[in-house]
Amino acid sequence: MGAQTENSELIKRTFGKYLAMSILITLSATLGMMIDNVIAGNLLGSGAVAAIGMSLSVFMLFSGCAGILETGAVALCARALGNRDADRVNVLFSVSLAAALAVGAVLSAGGVAGAGALATMLGAASGELHADTAAYLSGICSGAFAIVLLQLLMGLTRLDNAPQLGIVAIVGMSVCDVVFNLVAVCVLDLGLRGMGLATALAYCVAVGICCTHFLSKGNTLHLVNPMPHVGQLAGVLKTGLPDSLTRATVMVRTFAFNWLLLTVASAGAVAALSMLSSVNSFASSVTIGVGQTATLLCGIFFGEEDRGALKATLRTGMRMGLVLSCALCAVVFAFAPQVVGLFGLEGDAEAFGVVAVRAFILCVPIDLINQLFVNYYQGTGNVRAASAIAVGQSGLFAVLFALGTVWFWGATAVWTSFLVGEAVTLALQLVVASVLWKRKGVKRAVAGAAEVVANEAPAAAMAGDCDGVALGGAVVDEVTLLDKMMYLPETFQQDWRAWRAFSCDPDIASVAACSQQVAAWCEAQGIDGRRSYLVPLAVEEMAANAVEHGFAKTKHPAIDVKLILKRDGTLVLRMRDNGAAFNPMDLDLSTADPCSVVGIRMLRQGVREVEYQNTVGLNNVVVTLPAASGA
Repeated sequence: MGAQTENSELIKRTFGKYLAMSILITLSATLGMMIDNVIAGNLLGSGAVAAIGMSLSVFMLFSGCAGILETGAVALCARALGNRDADRVNVLFSVSLAAALAVGAVLSAGGVAGAGALATMLGAASGELHADTAAYLSGICSGAFAIVLLQLLMGLTRLDNAPQLGIVAIVGMSVCDVVFNLVAVCVLDLGLRGMGLATALAYCVAVGICCTHFLSKGNTLHLVNPMPHVGQLAGVLKTGLPDSLTRATVMVRTFAFNWLLLTVASAGAVAALSMLSSVNSFASSVTIGVGQTATLLCGIFFGEEDRGALKATLRTGMRMGLVLSCALCAVVFAFAPQVVGLFGLEGDAEAFGVVAVRAFILCVPIDLINQLFVNYYQGTGNVRAASAIAVGQSGLFAVLFALGTVWFWGATAVWTSFLVGEAVTLALQLVVASVLWKRKGVKRAVAGAAEVVANEAPAAAMAGDCDGVALGGAVVDEVTLLDKMMYLPETFQQDWRAWRAFSCDPDIASVAACSQQVAAWCEAQGIDGRRSYLVPLAVEEMAANAVEHGFAKTKHPAIDVKLILKRDGTLVLRMRDNGAAFNPMDLDLSTADPCSVVGIRMLRQGVREVEYQNTVGLNNVVVTLPAASGA
């Protein structure tokens, strides 16, 4: 194939590559408690599971602080990479790391010292439940600093082309957590306090594994003095605000549901809710993982002002996420008794658990859509929209529904509220997006979408899908709901006059065809003869170099080209590929065959700026060619 529309194939492959890592990052925040729930249920009984469940709000506080810093730092670093600003990346890295260390230390010290008071605040007022909850809290709180650090480090090392390191850290943590827990309970007889300490130590092991990245040759994250840049922390916290609202809402929801279940049901229902929290954490690792992958890529593409790539990322996340979430939903619903059995629940706790799991798991596909847009809005700087969705989906509508129905529907109202909350949140999103689109004014909306279609639609010889509106009397597709929900700033791509994206297969024939189509587009846009000759030649040489030398270890190689003609006549060439890291501008022309590098040689002589970076495993070359004199 010679060329396609927007670079969706390369985005699909990159999204898939980083999705597993994002899921594991999300899972890391609560994986320790999930393991503790399973071991406690089988070795210590339902009472221990209930105590861990009462501690969930504190654990969510730890992971919430981590989520704020990790999401905010990764989103802003991704945007900085899109703007090719490495210095800002290092500033954000240093400020976020310092904040994580400070917050983690405070949480660890305060949690250990105030474990008893925390247990009382969480509703375990007296008796064995209070003692067990306080014991577990005193152990797990000692590792609060490691829980906060781990999520941040995994997010940043993923951004720095080391996604595999997070997988190693999670595996190491999981193995250590199981071994340490078994030793603490079965050998040392330390009970729930020992389990908390064991989990805290396992998180420390994972942090140590992540820190090895900073000793590697591929590390590009460098510490700078954070004090002169402490003001940057406000931007990190603002961008991560939806995560803090999510965690805070979940804490309120957990407290409210624990109280409601103790009031209208029994301690067995509370144990079932604790078990459900672990199932929720596992399911949410998929939905949030998809969303965090979108944050990573959307932050970069937003920095580049690449609307087509943003839209392709949303479509890819939606498709991959719905496949995963629907499959998970079907499996868990069918095997709900076996899932509950993993946690060792018995009696009424087991009966409550099966109903709870089946009612809850139905909300996961809807949660996927909501979460994807939360993270998309974070990546594109729309904190208000992200925050509103986060509060709605995390518990506001669920708690309101449960409070209104639990008195006559019992515990079933609590289990059903998860689905109701997600559905109401999604419905409101769709309504608001449609209303706001209409408020823009039909005339202006159509004009803006028509310009998108004129530039993103494929030429007659190209294959692919495109969006559109009625344009010049021709009948084309209407603006999609996805367009309405993107909420991009009015200044977005404002200085772009025309643009076109091309993708080619990794073979010389396709590279040549892509070069010809680049030349045809340049000619159609009236670009001067020098640049119309130079750009296709450079595209062919750089793409051919990637085909011949860069894809030896790449399973699914791809090359994307984007041309942007700005209103001042400047022409921007952007090339991406997923081959081995290589900057074509570093090529030693003195030793190269003069006839084989004509395009690259001419680029160096006639361009305003050439920039290269390797981000999320992709080579990115951006070439800026000024308008011809007198143009």
